[in-house]
Amino acid sequence: MKAKKKFGQNFLIDSHYVAKIIKEINPKESDNILEIGPGLGAITNPILKKVRHISVVEIDPDMVKILNSKINPEKITIFSENILNIDDYFFTKFNKIVGNLPYYIATEIILKITKTYNSTAELYFMVQKEVAERITAKPSNKSYGRLSVILQYYFDADLLFELPPTAFSPQPKVTSAFIRLARKKRSVHKIINEDNFELVIKTAFSKKRKTIKNNFKNILFDQDFLNLKIAPNDRAETLPIEQFINIENYVTQNKINFYC
Repeated sequence: MKAKKKFGQNFLIDSHYVAKIIKEINPKESDNILEIGPGLGAITNPILKKVRHISVVEIDPDMVKILNSKINPEKITIFSENILNIDDYFFTKFNKIVGNLPYYIATEIILKITKTYNSTAELYFMVQKEVAERITAKPSNKSYGRLSVILQYYFDADLLFELPPTAFSPQPKVTSAFIRLARKKRSVHKIINEDNFELVIKTAFSKKRKTIKNNFKNILFDQDFLNLKIAPNDRAETLPIEQFINIENYVTQNKINFYC
């Protein structure tokens, strides 16, 4: 079956990396697993050797036909639709969500699941290496930015291993990486308002080479930075996630307007 560019398909064909992925996912009989973009079933079939049933979301009708022909219908439930159009509540049914994500919408998919706040699922995704590095980057790393802060607030994020282009057909032009996101159970040091948190992060990184004071011009002032114990000449890329939580709490509690 020829891969379709419009769906961003790169089929995993290397059994060595399939085995590594299955080892990391560690599927158990009691797991309720969702796979996004199963394609030809490279990961689906090995998972089904460990669990009784799997649910998958597959947008390509040709892939759906192949999965239906290869897998006992009692062992698989196939949702033939765009993952981005699925209701958020859907994701709360699963304790593990896995997938070889199309690179062009991988970030959108991850953020959609992230914002399903009632979901406690562990996420295991194949993404472009550059995206994996942004997700897992620490402060003062060149890859550290908005995506790092948002996802690391909600998850413990790990880059587990890299996959070369030769592990796929057709071969992508970039190296891939397999990541794990385990949702954090926060009892303290929490954000108050999710929308304000995103606004804080967006504003802080709006001009990456500028200082925090510059990016929050007309929003936060010298006394605010003193109250927050943040040096106004620091840049966003040097601040730990805890500082962004503090800023969100501060602007929310003080009803500070971002749209001055």
